[in-house]
Amino acid sequence: MEAHPIAKILADRGVDSVSLSMFSNEQKKEIYAETANILVRHNKFEQAFIAMERAGLPLPIEQLKRMAENRIALGQYQEAYDLLMRTGQKEMADFVKKNFL
Repeated sequence: MEAHPIAKILADRGVDSVSLSMFSNEQKKEIYAETANILVRHNKFEQAFIAMERAGLPLPIEQLKRMAENRIALGQYQEAYDLLMRTGQKEMADFVKKNFL
């Protein structure tokens, strides 16, 4: 099955590179879901997670937690904070915000 051409563009250029305002909500969800699948296959997880959220798909929480831990180790505290908030780890996110941001 061939992916939607716009899903390919979103995967190549970034999830926010094209406005999908001309599509119905159902079409948007389908396009974002296809985009997420493409991005996961290409190991572009951060963009894939954005597409998953927009498609209404459940996020892989454990993978997001590991990514947040890696961001902390690399000193990328804002990114870690954002990921922790997505996973619902408010206490850890608050800790990062208080001590590093």
